[in-house]
Amino acid sequence: MTQPLALDHLLYATPDVDATTAELEERFGVRFNPGGRHPNWGTRNRILPLGGSVYLEVIGPDEEQPEQAGNRILDVDRMQGPAMRWWAVRTRRLVGAVEALRAASLDPGSIIQGKRHRPDGTLLSWSMTDPRARSLDGILPLLIDWEQTTHPGAEASGVTLRDLRIEHPDPARFAVAFDRFGLPEVARGEVAAIVTTFDTPNGAITLR
Repeated sequence: MTQPLALDHLLYATPDVDATTAELEERFGVRFNPGGRHPNWGTRNRILPLGGSVYLEVIGPDEEQPEQAGNRILDVDRMQGPAMRWWAVRTRRLVGAVEALRAASLDPGSIIQGKRHRPDGTLLSWSMTDPRARSLDGILPLLIDWEQTTHPGAEASGVTLRDLRIEHPDPARFAVAFDRFGLPEVARGEVAAIVTTFDTPNGAITLR
């Protein structure tokens, strides 16, 4: 039996991490947690725990990695504004999950080691599929295994995820594999989209 893949986090990409985080903090009525820098990817992030080991990640260019300009993950250098660009699921059987998706003609990329430092200097490390291999407009999720690292979404923030809706012009392409792994059904849409709705102290707010 295939092990289900659990929703892990949502990647809200932006050309300006600080400005987007400030905007979301005002809209949501809560503060985001500090994040960290991603060596060799050219990005940094801020984190908002959503409960249930799920979190919202604001991710964008890291000005302290200028050598990565034009080559940052999620193509954040060329974004005109923030958008929900990807989603991630977790598993403790990363190799098997990657092989099963490839058998369904959905290739999430090779497995690599990820890492970043918290502001207090603590090193977080994990295994994941290569973020530079993002395909199918982000509808195929990133896969991650946090191994022994404490999950960044373990806390409560007062914000929870109400709904995750995934859209694509060809939903049948994902149907069998997503059902096998217990992932959300992909709905038909004119373009690929990840639509999320959050319950916040300021009411329901949708990001896409």
